[in-house]
Amino acid sequence: MKGAPVSLVLDQDVTLAEDADLTITLLGPAEDGVKHVTEIRVSTEVCLQSNYLRTVIKASEDPTEITLGGELKREGANKHGQEEGENKEGALVWLAHLHKLSDQRMKEIGLHEISVTGICHAIRLWKWHEPGQPLDVLQPWFNKVYETTINGATLDIDSARLLALPCQLFDHAVGFARVTKFLAYNHIGHIKERQPKGFKAKFLHLAPADFVGPANHARGGLKTTLHKNLWKKAGSVLRFETAACKCWDATIGQYLAALVKIDTFPVDDVIPRASINDIVARLKQFEFDYIPACNRCRSIDWVYVVRKTVAATEAYFDGLCLDCMDRSKPKGKDLDDEYWRHNESMGGRWDTRCRIKHNQATWYVSWLGRDDTRQKLLRGNDGYRPGDEG
Repeated sequence: MKGAPVSLVLDQDVTLAEDADLTITLLGPAEDGVKHVTEIRVSTEVCLQSNYLRTVIKASEDPTEITLGGELKREGANKHGQEEGENKEGALVWLAHLHKLSDQRMKEIGLHEISVTGICHAIRLWKWHEPGQPLDVLQPWFNKVYETTINGATLDIDSARLLALPCQLFDHAVGFARVTKFLAYNHIGHIKERQPKGFKAKFLHLAPADFVGPANHARGGLKTTLHKNLWKKAGSVLRFETAACKCWDATIGQYLAALVKIDTFPVDDVIPRASINDIVARLKQFEFDYIPACNRCRSIDWVYVVRKTVAATEAYFDGLCLDCMDRSKPKGKDLDDEYWRHNESMGGRWDTRCRIKHNQATWYVSWLGRDDTRQKLLRGNDGYRPGDEG
């Protein structure tokens, strides 16, 4: 059974080589009944350096024309194309780097202003078709894209989840911290990695320990910070101060009722259906109009308690630190004490060797080594000594 009819739309030609003698007809995926077609002018000599393209060129009846992306231009032509439809942005980045185009030329053809989906496809195509060349070849280009397009753009959940992979692969510390902080504060429920729709590179994933695990650890730490700060004063009254007056129960009840009224407590009940920032925004609307009967209960400033909770939560996490993650990740079986000492604080700071500024909580969440070593480092010089296996 034939599929629905598809209209072909011819996009503007793109020239990647001054001495171009080969035309690549790139067929995009069918979207809403339309398939975009782009003719890319390239150098045969350059393309023959790619094992994949060399195979495609040799299999073509006309060595000056090949097709990528599915349907063939003529019967019996290239049969080595990709699955139906190829991402144009990703393909242009791949071919531009094969031709070693300058930053200026890539900027001129729009490769510094491509979508996050295009970035992911560029990574896929390079890793698939140029396995002999390191992915680092694309790193300067990604840095330009981040600076030009991503840095000033407003994040949303989908784009942040997509950007985690390229930021980590290209060691972009500022970008990785930004997207992981955004997800920890704005994602509802368990944070997961995301790939573009129709993405066929299932092998391109971040290890759970490098993204999903610590990002959800950060969200858990934020939940704990909310609960601990909201409950601390009320819990202290319940444990130690109920004999001081007869209105403690009404005071605590009114405080908790005010939190429930704005849907912020109990935190465990609220967190499955709200982001951390959702809860923080509600806490900023907190009001406490009840006037307790005794001076002791009247002296408790519940509005101040909530404001401190908001401040502590907003300051808790600065985003995952790639430098802390790299330093703390075990790189061998016999790790000496000097290796672990590279992870301790200096002058009370936990970010002196890092490309981003961050606090102790961020260091803690970014840790990828053994937990017992992390605890020793937290205790400082008295808790961590060479040879101490405790």
